[in-house]
Amino acid sequence: MAETKKKGRLFDLPETKGAFQLKGIVTGTEKDGFYKEIKTKSNKDMRMINFGTSYVDGETLYVNMQGMEQENVYFSKRAEKQGEKGETAKVPWADRFTYNREGFRLIGKNIGVKKKVDSEGKTVNDKKVLTEFDACKEVKENLKDGASVFIRGNLDYSSFTDDKGNKRVLTKLVPGQISLCSDIDFDDEKFTQQNDFNQVIIFMGIDQEKDDSDKPTGRFVVLAKIVTYSTIEDVQFIIEDKDLANKFRKSLKPYNAIKVSGHMVSSTQTETVADDDDWGEEDAITKVSAPTKREFIVTGAKGSTIDKELYSEEKIADAMSKIAQANKAENDFGGDSNDDWGEANLDDSNDDAWE
Repeated sequence: MAETKKKGRLFDLPETKGAFQLKGIVTGTEKDGFYKEIKTKSNKDMRMINFGTSYVDGETLYVNMQGMEQENVYFSKRAEKQGEKGETAKVPWADRFTYNREGFRLIGKNIGVKKKVDSEGKTVNDKKVLTEFDACKEVKENLKDGASVFIRGNLDYSSFTDDKGNKRVLTKLVPGQISLCSDIDFDDEKFTQQNDFNQVIIFMGIDQEKDDSDKPTGRFVVLAKIVTYSTIEDVQFIIEDKDLANKFRKSLKPYNAIKVSGHMVSSTQTETVADDDDWGEEDAITKVSAPTKREFIVTGAKGSTIDKELYSEEKIADAMSKIAQANKAENDFGGDSNDDWGEANLDDSNDDAWE
């Protein structure tokens, strides 16, 4: 995240990066959870947004963004000649709107959620590059239900332990760009859905998916590890194509890394319930039995991206040991103020592909 302070890392394994692109119709901006402002433990202001994007009628994916006040922001300038390094400038937080050095661009989020008339009289997106903190407010003030948007960003993985002691892994869609786009009509024959992702995974195995009665569903579950900046998470992906599943099984061994791609899908889990109110036959009704389920369906992978050395079993075990030791120390002696949210990613500025 561009405006966050870099924190010492426990291990040196490269992160396994993931990205997504999503086009759809906005929903959820009228809900209480759409926008929040809170104070951190160190009394800094933090803003958060959470809203849905329907990529086909009845199916919605949710995106999340959060940002807080920082000591500094970063601006970057591209290298003038190929092979040379670009330039980066650290700027005080209070000067983030007024810093105006030729060729330098804020490292932040690309936001275009309202319209303006340009110098040629055309109605265009009012494009802004903002810190996450400021982007949250820009989205809150301008994005409305029913708007058609194009969103691209990164996949963010984390985990927590629930009340029953079970480890739960969370996957968030964190936007790097939110732009208004031409109106989407799901019934238009020219409409094509866009709910795509790619992800570098560390393959651990593949099994048949089974239902509650232990019968195969015809789908396959890919077991994988994801390396984030500070953790290593166990994640599952789905393969529906039997030939592709066999290719994974035959070509990959545990701890092989590979870049996969596919589609993000959501579905509301329902169950049929018999409702007998003593007035004759039972009426079978359907009710929602669980929150929306999100899955990452792998439809392809590139064999040329396979790496058999980088994430060896020994390297992963060593990194996980360091993480466990750090967690134990934090639990024993207490953590910090939890104001550090990863590292400053100085490569965000290369995204000029605005919708």
